[in-house]
Order: sequence, then C-alpha cells, then structure tokens
Amino acid sequence: MASIVRLLSLVLAWTGVAALLPALVSTRWEEGHAAIFLATTLGCIFFAGVMRFSSAGLGGRIRRFQVFGALAALWVLVPLAATPAIAAAAKLDIGPAWFEAVSAFTTTGFTAIETGPRSLFVWFALLQWSGGLLTLISGLAVLAPSGMAGLPDRAMHHLDELDAVDTEGVLKDVVPVYAAGTFLTFVALLFAGNAPFSSFCLATAAISAGAHLPPEAKVALETGEATRWVVLPVLLWAATSVRWHKALVSRRIHAAPEQRESLVLLGYFVGLGLVLSVILFRLPSDLSVREALGQGLFAAASLISTSGIVPAPDTYAGLPAGLLILVALVGGGALSVAGGLKILRVRAMLARAQGDLMRLISPHIVLRARTGEGGVGSAMRGVWVGTVAMMMMLGLTIVLMAMGAPSFEAALTGSVAALTNTGPLYDASGAGWPAISDLPPLSALGAVVAMIAGRLETVGAFVLVHLIFWRT
Repeated sequence: MASIVRLLSLVLAWTGVAALLPALVSTRWEEGHAAIFLATTLGCIFFAGVMRFSSAGLGGRIRRFQVFGALAALWVLVPLAATPAIAAAAKLDIGPAWFEAVSAFTTTGFTAIETGPRSLFVWFALLQWSGGLLTLISGLAVLAPSGMAGLPDRAMHHLDELDAVDTEGVLKDVVPVYAAGTFLTFVALLFAGNAPFSSFCLATAAISAGAHLPPEAKVALETGEATRWVVLPVLLWAATSVRWHKALVSRRIHAAPEQRESLVLLGYFVGLGLVLSVILFRLPSDLSVREALGQGLFAAASLISTSGIVPAPDTYAGLPAGLLILVALVGGGALSVAGGLKILRVRAMLARAQGDLMRLISPHIVLRARTGEGGVGSAMRGVWVGTVAMMMMLGLTIVLMAMGAPSFEAALTGSVAALTNTGPLYDASGAGWPAISDLPPLSALGAVVAMIAGRLETVGAFVLVHLIFWRT
C-alpha cells in the first residue's frame, strides 16, 4: 500500500514542479498568469508531502483494487490539479477546463482552444508529456504484471504476488530514454528552423503521441517540410514498445522481445503511408507526388501512433473516414504511448484464426504452439478479453455521445477518437462538428471516461468497476 501512495505523491509532486515552467514563461512574456501556476506548484507539493508522510508505516501485500484504483485516480486527480491554471489562462469555466486537462494528460488532443497565451500551451505540453510517461510506467509496472489484456510481461512475479509496485526500477528504465528522445527531438526541430517555443511543443507532442499544439507549431508543420520529416520518425518511435527502445539504445536489438512486432508495425506504416499518399494525390488538389507522399506518410505515422496531428488542415477531410477509424482502432505497439487495440492483439487474433482455418482444412494437422509476443497460447484469453472490453466500451461511449452529437457519424468518430486517444480524428475531420467539450455534460463525461479507459487498456476500467461492486 505504501508504494501506491508514494507513486501518487510522486506524480503529484512532479505536476507541481512542472507548473514552474509555465509560471516562468508567463513572467517572461508578461501574461499575468504566473500567480495561478505558482499556486498550482505550492498546492501539489503540499498535498504530495502530506501523502508521502502519511504513507510511512503502511505495509501489507498490495491488492488489485488498490492498484487500479490508484492508477485511475491519477488520471483524474492530476487534471484536477491542472484545471485552475487552464481555467484562468484560457478564460474557461471549471468544467471545460477540466475536460481540456484530461484531454491533454491522456494525450488525446480534444480541444476547443485555438489560441491562447504561451504559458497555457507550455502547460498543455508538459501535461501531455507527463501523461505519455505515466502511460509507459503504468504499462510496465502495473498493467503487464497483472496480465492485463494479453500484454507481454517479462516480470518474475505477478502483481498479486508482490508487496510493492516496482516504480523505481521502471522509472530508471523508462525516464532516461524518454527524456533523451524528447531532448533530441527538440534539438532537431531547432535545426529545422523552428523557434524554441514551437520546437518544445512539437517535441513533447510527438514523443508522447499527444496533439495539443499552439498555432505557431501547427503552422510550422503545415509549411515546413523539414519539420514534418523530423516529427515523423519520432511518432513511429512513440508507437513502438519501450522495451524495444531500450534494446536499441543498449545495442541489443536482436534480444528485444518486441522486435518482431515493431518490424511488423514499420511494414504496416510503409504500406498504409503509400495507400494514403495515392488517395491524397488523386484528390482534385494541387499536390505534387512529393507533397502527397510526404503528407500520406506523415498521416500514417500520426494515426498509427494515435497522436492524430495533421500535416495540413484538410488532410483528414480528403481521406476515407472508415479507413481513418479502422487505423485508429488498431493503434500502435504494446507497451508504447500509442492507444488502440494494438498490433500485438491483432497479430495474435489473426494467427489464431489462421490456425483454426488450417484445422478445418486438415483436422489432423499438427501446428507449432506459439506463446510469445502476447500469446497465441496461454495469453490468448487475455487478448480476446481486451478486444471484447474495448468493443463494449466503444458501444457505451457511442450511446452517450449520440445523445448530444449532431449525427451518428460524429458520435462514432468522437467515440473512437476518445477511446483510442486520437482527438484530432474528430477535431480535424473537416465536418464542422462542435467541440466535444461543448456537447451536453453526459456526452462530454462519456468522452472523459473513454479517454481514461483507453489509458487503462480498457480492461482496467472494467476490472476497477467489477472490484468496486464486488467489495460492496
């Protein structure tokens, strides 16, 4: 129990420290919002300290209810702590401001804010960067050891057999690579001719598969070919497994457990990018072959990573909506910041289907058992549970969204965008739909639940609800 409280206090303390940067930005540009960011810093650090000292002496074996409850609480409490600063800087009511905070922290990218002070977008950038890091940490330390939805687990003990969540070891593995990737992307964007402010926002969005960007960064993507070619490989990096990243950095690529999945993902990217490029080139526009290829490849990388940021404002409007929804639903690699069903589960289900078809054709055939990479063997049950849970959550979200959305197409697109954490799939559709935060409260709340469920691999949300009702 103590390790869980310490994790909560650590994340809250980091949120307070992060708020110092937008406070400095606000002071430098005389925006008048430094006080609210400093208040956020003091409040977060105070409550983090209280939680830290109150956890002294707590012991006992951890329980799933405690772990999933704490993890779900993080996705709610951190946006709550960030809400007052957003409300003050963007001049929003508390409800829409909290929605923007949840959208940024879950790296979804739903937003009704087109312009605002620099400190606000720096705050968004830090929130989505932190949310991406929390996604990786929770996946390695909590979701995979619990056997969640067929995620590949290399831990020696399952979650229920542990006395503490190994956050310290996971932090040592993940943070250096994640931070170094962000810094290198920032430097590369500077060399591509971008201003430090735009480079910082683009770097944090790309590495975390987020989509909260200021107008300057959007213009840099639309007009700067070099900028797009810098961001594109970072989006692919974000879509692949963090374990593969560690193997690449340590020069042990052939020992990487997720190597095959990552190679499949790269091949999938190339094929999808070419298809999207051909579609864009055949549109009645003035795109050259080079421009269509660049935009198609960028859109493919953005959708696979479930970032959703677009190379041009009308890119998604010219592409088949059904194809975009399908790509977002599939998502990227397991144990990455990408959302969606994941390549791992799709491969496992296809391999299982192939085996069943082979047995129908040749009933006495002997097939080699495969249990790696999420499992066509013992972990296959988790794969099917994860898939069914995602479809159930999608159906529930569509029902809630349809109550306030202008059409079923808007409800479907918004639900998929929320559950896969691909906000621009809805915002940049070109259909003129209202912002999700402007929908009736029940529809907006459904989107919030879907965004958080997407970061809990969907199954985690159902497990938490089940344990709550079971305990009562």
